[in-house]
Amino acid sequence: MVIRAETLAIQAVLTSVLSELKLLDPTLADAIARGFDNAANQIEDRAIQAGKAVSSETLLKSLSIIEDLRTASIGRHDRPRHIV
Repeated sequence: MVIRAETLAIQAVLTSVLSELKLLDPTLADAIARGFDNAANQIEDRAIQAGKAVSSETLLKSLSIIEDLRTASIGRHDRPRHIV
């Protein structure tokens, strides 16, 4: 229960800080968007490298969380990622 509460708190802080940074400068907004793209790509690459060691459920959940954080931080993504 403590870990879940901690995770929720970190997600709230992260999305709030990124949202505030996004408002400061379009360059920062672009960098934040690239960061979310890079995070999703990293998860996909690790899943490919791990092969069957990573369940598709874990991959889908991880990508879903990244997209939820992206939406909470910078708003709706104009190019939704395709989940493999």
